[in-house]
Amino acid sequence: MPKKLIIILVLLIAGECAFAQKERKVNFIGGARSYTSNSQLNVTDSIPDTTTIKNTVGGYALIDLGVNIKPNKSTEIMGMFRIKNNFGGFWGAGVEFDVRQLWIKGVIANAVRYQVGDLNLKQTEFTLFNHHSDQIDSLPAVFNLQKDIVDYERFYLNNNTWRMQGANVDFGFTFSKYAKELNVSTFVARVNATDFSSTAERLMAGMSLHLLGNKYYQIGYNVNSVFDVKGTVSDSNLFKNYVNTIDWRIRTDLNNKSISFNGEIGKSNYKYTEDTLAPNLDDYFVNAYAVFELSNYHIQATLGYLNVGPEFRSIGSQSKDINYDAQPEYYNRYTNDQSIRPIALFDIIGNENVYNRTVSSKFMREDASYNNALPYGLATFNRTGMYAKIQYKAKNEIVINGEYYNLNEIRGQGTFALRNFNLCKLYAGIPINKLLNYNKTLLVEVAANYQTTKRNSSEAVENVDLTSTRISAGLRWEFFRNFELLGGYINQENKGNEFIAERNDFTEVTYFTNKDYKLNQQILAGGLRYNFSPIIYICALYQSSTYNDKQNQVADFGFDQFGLIFNMTF
Repeated sequence: MPKKLIIILVLLIAGECAFAQKERKVNFIGGARSYTSNSQLNVTDSIPDTTTIKNTVGGYALIDLGVNIKPNKSTEIMGMFRIKNNFGGFWGAGVEFDVRQLWIKGVIANAVRYQVGDLNLKQTEFTLFNHHSDQIDSLPAVFNLQKDIVDYERFYLNNNTWRMQGANVDFGFTFSKYAKELNVSTFVARVNATDFSSTAERLMAGMSLHLLGNKYYQIGYNVNSVFDVKGTVSDSNLFKNYVNTIDWRIRTDLNNKSISFNGEIGKSNYKYTEDTLAPNLDDYFVNAYAVFELSNYHIQATLGYLNVGPEFRSIGSQSKDINYDAQPEYYNRYTNDQSIRPIALFDIIGNENVYNRTVSSKFMREDASYNNALPYGLATFNRTGMYAKIQYKAKNEIVINGEYYNLNEIRGQGTFALRNFNLCKLYAGIPINKLLNYNKTLLVEVAANYQTTKRNSSEAVENVDLTSTRISAGLRWEFFRNFELLGGYINQENKGNEFIAERNDFTEVTYFTNKDYKLNQQILAGGLRYNFSPIIYICALYQSSTYNDKQNQVADFGFDQFGLIFNMTF
């Protein structure tokens, strides 16, 4: 196998040289990464843990090599394969070969764009959208070393897309009067493959029409449909989930100020065709907001209203990035009883195993520890209220962002009393080097996330009072040319109680469990990075984390981990 691989690489390089004489028709893209770590688990239990292995040494080296071929001006083909070797495997033993991505795209008659194979798909926040609702944002730079690996592995491209397989077609029309252009985008992708027995082939199809009048207004229509294909199994009971929405944007300029009125409204239907016990869920949503831009003051402010019905269902926008039923990569079981270790803040920052690559075919559960106000982003059902955002970015690159949500339930869960949710997020990035005219990077970052969930009922047993607080601080300092010192700290606390809903396959609540929280998590990290270029670096990283459950529902644990990361993209 290694000899065959070398021959293939030589032929590809030879082809590259041949094509490069005039117009380059073959390009190589991809990346390489090496990651090795030494981890130590610390367990605090009433009975000392003598079963779990406390130290592990592991890692891997991989290369992603993609070949981008342009046989003509209208066609582009890209295939990328991965070679990965977990440390400890030599001469082919333990080496994995895989196709990472493969697609063909092009233009037909200079008018219609198409792509077949792997797709990065997105529509609107209520039809098809990766909200990254639980992935921690505004992280200090030292934690982004691992977060960037998660984003690369799961194809999170900072534009809220989901990675899917299928085909899409885009085309448009231009007008000479009244409107500028009409853009049409359609796609079909597979959500779930049939097993030819009990699981039907499940597809997702979508279409978006956007009419651009001019720079002052635009309006769009979006439809997203998830459905089982008839005949792929003998069972005639098929699942369907339809979402139809209208979105708009109207803008007005006033000297150095501007205001735009934006929004989206729509409805959904979620049903099984022949199961009389399955619910037929039909509901609507409204999201309307105004954006004020004060260019002279480098400020953008948003004020919005949100109303998402309790029975609104949208697989494309309510799929979660984190799967809380997944097993963590490190020490998934611990204590003498070999209990399943809960997903910790350490995992959410840098464990790709707990993240989803594409939409889920089933409704996914949330975790109140990390996001209880909007566990499914703006598409979270049974929410209504107001929200506000503010963004400030000065010429000296000082960045300050703030968000606030005040939301209530529309329908009570197990009671007539309603829960109230408050969410406040703050971030500040201060480039000290810009303020001091220092010619090397010196960045200080601070962030906070504060959430409350409350419910007051005439029955004391129904009361809810949960507070979640997360604060972080970080430093990035280029103390010598291309050498950077990175540091960061995160502290998260959860206090109070919440009723956790258990749901069946039809998303119906079957039971509530009252869970008490007195949980504290901390992570301290430090790293030394050398940047060979903007796309190549090597870094030594140390992290120490703790998980302390003062309710004694699970045993306390912590990690000490030292790692070396080499990363390159090309």
